[in-house]
Amino acid sequence: MKVSRIIEAKAVTHAYYGWHNELQLTVDGGELKIKLDESSLRAIATVLNNKIAEQDEEKAEEARKLTAEQEEAELETA
Repeated sequence: MKVSRIIEAKAVTHAYYGWHNELQLTVDGGELKIKLDESSLRAIATVLNNKIAEQDEEKAEEARKLTAEQEEAELETA
């Protein structure tokens, strides 16, 4: 039998990974404690690192577009 639970939490205010393979997340309103083995921890790290890289690329693309628009506007007013 498989049991799952969805927990909706606000912002994470603190994260800690303890000696007993337990990820502790402090959130507005409480704390989540999750037992993880090494392979699960590595899988989570991979997903998070990929997402961070994706977000960084999106931000860089937005910054490039904004810079191009500003340069174009400066050329039009010159």
